[in-house]
Amino acid sequence: MKTYQLDCSQISLEDHFWQLYLETVRPDGAEYFGRNLSAFRDAVSGGGPGWPGECRITVVNTENLQRREEQFFSGFQRIARELAEYSGVSIVFE
Repeated sequence: MKTYQLDCSQISLEDHFWQLYLETVRPDGAEYFGRNLSAFRDAVSGGGPGWPGECRITVVNTENLQRREEQFFSGFQRIARELAEYSGVSIVFE
């Protein structure tokens, strides 16, 4: 299984997070990926644009992102919890 680490130490905006995701993971259909939580949910649940393949994504140093984009981060954590039940994508927060 592939593993990726998203270091969010320099990330404080949702747009920047999605750019980091695309640059680090290089998912299928990246050019069509919507860069939002709905698009990410579609990608990981149905293999749509942005699908990272079966993998483990570790998200670290999220303090700035959590503070500046609280609603986004909460939604991302919710999706991560749901993924554990039906997807080959595991997202871990450290």
